[in-house]
This record gives sequence, C-alpha cells and structure tokens, in this order.
Amino acid sequence: MRKCIFKTICISLLALIANACVDTSKDTIKDSPKERTTIKGKICDANGNNLTNVTIISGNNQATTDSLGYFNIDVDTLIGNRHVLRIQKDGYFDRIYSKMVSDTMNYPIQLIKKEPSKFVTLKKFNANEGVIIEVNGATVTIPESSLAKNDGSDYNGTVDISVVYLSPTESPAMEPLMPGADLMAIANDGDTVPLISYGMVNVEMSDEDGNPLQLKDGCEAYLKYPAPKGFTSHDTIPLWYFNEESGLWVEEGYSTRQGDEYVGSVRHFTWWNCDIKLENGARLRCRLINYPYHSVCICSAPDTISTSVVNETCTSNIFPNRPFSIAGVKMRSLKPGEFLDTTICVNRFVFQDINGNTLKSVKFKINDVLYYSNGENPIIVPIDKNEETTIRFQKYETKTITKDDFNSENVCVIVCKPLEKKNTSPSLIGDVATESNKGSAHNATTEVNNEIDEEWDNNDTTVYEGSRLEINPSLENQSYYTSFLRKNIKYPTACMETGIQGRVFVEYIIEKDGSVSNVRVANSVQLKVGSNQKVDNKSKDFELLEQEAVRVVKLFKGLQPGIKNGNIVRTKHLIPVTFKLN
Repeated sequence: MRKCIFKTICISLLALIANACVDTSKDTIKDSPKERTTIKGKICDANGNNLTNVTIISGNNQATTDSLGYFNIDVDTLIGNRHVLRIQKDGYFDRIYSKMVSDTMNYPIQLIKKEPSKFVTLKKFNANEGVIIEVNGATVTIPESSLAKNDGSDYNGTVDISVVYLSPTESPAMEPLMPGADLMAIANDGDTVPLISYGMVNVEMSDEDGNPLQLKDGCEAYLKYPAPKGFTSHDTIPLWYFNEESGLWVEEGYSTRQGDEYVGSVRHFTWWNCDIKLENGARLRCRLINYPYHSVCICSAPDTISTSVVNETCTSNIFPNRPFSIAGVKMRSLKPGEFLDTTICVNRFVFQDINGNTLKSVKFKINDVLYYSNGENPIIVPIDKNEETTIRFQKYETKTITKDDFNSENVCVIVCKPLEKKNTSPSLIGDVATESNKGSAHNATTEVNNEIDEEWDNNDTTVYEGSRLEINPSLENQSYYTSFLRKNIKYPTACMETGIQGRVFVEYIIEKDGSVSNVRVANSVQLKVGSNQKVDNKSKDFELLEQEAVRVVKLFKGLQPGIKNGNIVRTKHLIPVTFKLN
C-alpha cells in the first residue's frame, strides 16, 4: 500500500492554554450554561481581500458579512468554555472557528478558496484505482477500492478530491486559516492540552453528485513526513483530527520515527495534525510595536520557533523554565502554565546619507555580527538602547549611539558619512611610475580590497529555506511580488487566442544583494478555462506561459534577502505565477 507523505519545513508554536469541562468521552465537551454574548469579527480570503455575504452560524443564530467583511453574531451556546462558529461561502472551504470566551480576536478570519494554488490541489480520480495527491510538498495517498458512501456502501465511481496543506511557517500564515484558532486539543487521557504543529492537511472527497465520501471501515491511509531539522527527536508523535462540534483537536493514533521520517496511519479523513503535546506549557501573547515583518523568531534554546505576526501581534506556546528571546529582546523564563501578555517596542535603525536620503544598501557590524539593510524597511537590531552601542560600517565612519539617539517610536536615524579614501597609489618619481611599481601597487590594492571583502562577507554560500530564518523573504517580499507581476506579466498572444491558461511554479534563489539567480520552472499545470480543472496533456503553446513566468521572475531586484543569526544569507524560493483568462 502506498504511503502518504506529509513534508513540512519547520515547526511553529501556536496555541493558547485553556481549560474545558471534559466528559468521560474524549470527543465530548459538556455544554456550559447559556450566556448570550456578541462576537465581532472580519472575514477575508487568503490574500487579505474582504469577503462579503459570508454566512456565520452559531447554534440557531446566523449572520452575514457586510461590504467590508465585518460581522456581528449573538452566541448563546458554549461548548465547554468555547464559542464555535461555522463559516460558509460558495466557492470556499467551510471554516470552523472556535475560541475561549475570554480570548480576543487578534486577526481577521480567512477562508480558503476552492481553486488550485500553492497550498490547494483539486483532482478527479477513479475510486477503484486510488490516487496520489501532491500539494506544496505534502503527499496524500488514497488506496485503491477504499472509499464508501455515507451509508457505508462501497463506492467505485469518479471521485472529486480536494487537499489543503498548511505549513506553520510558510506563506500563507497558518493561524488565520486553520480550523479552530488556538490548537487546543483533547489528549487520550482526557486532559485539554496545547499542541505544537508540524503542519496540517485537509482532505475532502465527494462523488459526481457532490455527496461526501470517506474511507471504508477497516481501510487505512498512511502518512509520512520528514522530521523537522533543529528540533528534539521523538520516538513517536501523536496524530490528531479536528472535531467540528467541540472546535478542538482529538488525539487518535501516532506516528513512529523511522530514520529521518515519521510514519503513521489514519482511518478517516478530515483535518489532520501531527503534533507534539506541550505539557505544562506557558503561553505568550506579544504586541510588537514598530515591527515591520510578517513573522518573528522566538529563540528558546535548543529550539527556535517561528510564528506569524498579524496586526502587530503574535501568540505562541512557550517551553516552560527556559529563558527565551523574541525579535532580539531577551525575556525571562516562564513558569509552567504561566501566561505572559506583553508589549515590545522594537529598536529600529534607518540609515541616511549626509543629504538626508535613505541609503539602499548598508552593511554594518555590532559586536562583530554582520547586518544588512536594503532601505525598504527600518532594520531591527537586538540591542539594549540604554547602553552605548558602537556600529562599524563597511563604507562609512564608525558611529556610537545612546538612548538619546532614539525617538519616541524607538527609531534611530543614523546619518552615514563616507570613509575617507586612503591613498594606495605607488610612489612616483616626478609624474611617472616604473612598470615594476605599477605592478606592485596593483597587487597591494587588490590585497586590501580582498581583505575588506572578506571582513564584510560572512562567506556562507549555503542556500537556506526561508522558513528557517529570522527574516523570511517569502513573507517580506509578498507585496512586491504581487505588484511586480501585475505590472510586468504579458499574456502570450498565442495562448490568449487558443484559450490556454494555467499556473507556473518558478523556483529561484534570492542572493545576498537582493538579486535573483538560478531561475527555473519547478512545476506547472494547465487548467481548463472556466472550470480550473487540470488538463492532462499540456498544449504545445503552454511553454509560452512557462517562458513568460521565468522572464518576469528574472527581472526581480532589490528584494529583502534572508537573515540568519543576524547575517545575510542566500535563500531558495518557489512562487506560483497564475495565467487566467476571463
């Protein structure tokens, strides 16, 4: 039997600590007494566009979003101490949103559109033959002759399948899209626990008439995914499915470590998580004022946690009894079960020339750690502004700054004065140098330049995955990509005339200077006009779409490079370029 492969890049801690009234059945949460309350929120798609006429259901109550995506709904039924909302809109996957009564809604609720994308795959297959589905590195295998209708009878016809895969650290952010809202779960022992997610997948199947399908009794599908690098190895990791009634994850089964992979099996399909329980975990909610990025690293040795920043706020579970740092700011260790709600005003630098113009490319060192600023955003530097800090530059005079150099928003504007050029010319007799002097002078200058280049280059040529970095270029360059592609893509005339459309996945490397290299087509799919279904045999002219996608990506410049341990590094990326006809 083929096995499912769930590939994830790194882990993210995304949970809130809650207490629920648990019945003897781990799947069942007792209803609390009815207490009417009003929930306000906003709903948008995965790209942040407002969604109108979305239906929100809570018990017998119902509401719809207005023209800006906002809604108000009265909730009078609690499951345990949680609100549970079902959110529906034609053309989108249903979303179950659940949260504790005491918790606030920190970001818009997002819906996933039912169309092929980086993290969604749609396909048809014959139930007797089974299928292997790939989406964003994850693989789902449905065994042959393993499906049944709702009444339990065998199904042998055509199947429509949709698979969604969410990575904790890749774009799009997991938190606004995942079922529930806080990764709270019911373990086998009945305790309510927070989870650490390695990624999650949703599988939905239906027959030709749209009736839902499931795995037959006794049939299993298998899951396999690589062990995330940089984290503690475990012999086994539990598997969890999402219970739509309680809005909680429920433990069922486990995966086993086999070499560098974890392997497990499931007997029904819904949203599935392969997660570690955080026993007696602490919780952090942090508002990051002046923080310009979409993700933040929480360093809690030996683990590094990457989590999304939405509306200046991040939430995460924290390992107890470990000091940690966030955005370079050192924090005390938290006790088991402790909740820390804090605000950090991030220290930022802006570099200008002597005429007040923003400098586009600045390399500098603090305590021998190399940093880089491309001028697009003020750069975050982990310093204590209450102490003097000396900054050495590659091309500018050394500066010493104190807390008096920061304004009320914790921004320090540094005026950079160019270094005076040293005279490295050879000694001249009159105005003429001998040939031997010219040669030795050239060699001396070359040695000096090489020494400078070596000092200001970390010499790390490794190509990293963006999700493992403090600054992930995939997230930070997102608005640039959208704007640049819209302005520069030219739909090939031959493809327009013959009705060819599709999606091209272009892979490339962002170099340390913000340029791109090694641009190539990693994958592509031709889609039928009007249906978004995959065309099995691509048209000859489809190559024109691939060529156009590569052409435009090669034009990218001035991108935010990746930052690892304060150093600029090379990073590999994959971007989907969509060609769609009206």
